[in-house]
Amino acid sequence: MNVILSIEQLITALNKKDEHINKEKLNNYMDALRRNSKRLLKLINDIIDTAKIEAGMYRLDITNNDIIYLVEELALSMKDFIESKGIELIIDPEIEEKIIECDINDIEKCLINLIGNAMKFTPEGGKIIIRISDLNDKVKISIIDSGIGISEKDINEIFNRFEQAYNKKSEEFGGSGIGLMLTKQIIELHKGDLVVKSELGKGSEFSILLPLNPISGTYLS
Repeated sequence: MNVILSIEQLITALNKKDEHINKEKLNNYMDALRRNSKRLLKLINDIIDTAKIEAGMYRLDITNNDIIYLVEELALSMKDFIESKGIELIIDPEIEEKIIECDINDIEKCLINLIGNAMKFTPEGGKIIIRISDLNDKVKISIIDSGIGISEKDINEIFNRFEQAYNKKSEEFGGSGIGLMLTKQIIELHKGDLVVKSELGKGSEFSILLPLNPISGTYLS
């Protein structure tokens, strides 16, 4: 919000002085406005969703979906952007197909949050691996990065929006820190779990564990 207001004030001040703003500068200002407006909108939506979950009013639309296809298509849609940052992306499904019951839009949201985090915290020349494993009555989706990692003492705090050392880094790298908490909440609504393994300076592994049949039909948590 501070960035948005600062740019608005700058453009307004230049207009009042009748000073010409060249096209390149104006495009840069508008890009910054658009980028930060999207960040603000995502933050607001995440806060609303977490409030709904905590109030027991968040609605899931459970349908049958091929989780392998879902993960592969989403990862491929992000591949060019990730590789433009100089990060190698490897998609490694251990099975070809696995039908599970889930809310497809919410699982996509969780995956985008986790892959986006991996990208933010992985430097140029690093690697992100997305691995999908069959655990019979569950499926495991792991996002493994070679990024900055998380210290052992901070791992238990990364899903707490009020006490996150990781959140400070998230803000520094262009995020709010709320996305991880929301991701965990959504996975738990699916009767699943989100497991974290990490070592400072060596990278992190975030694994989503989803049961095949958490519950059928549309329901309220």
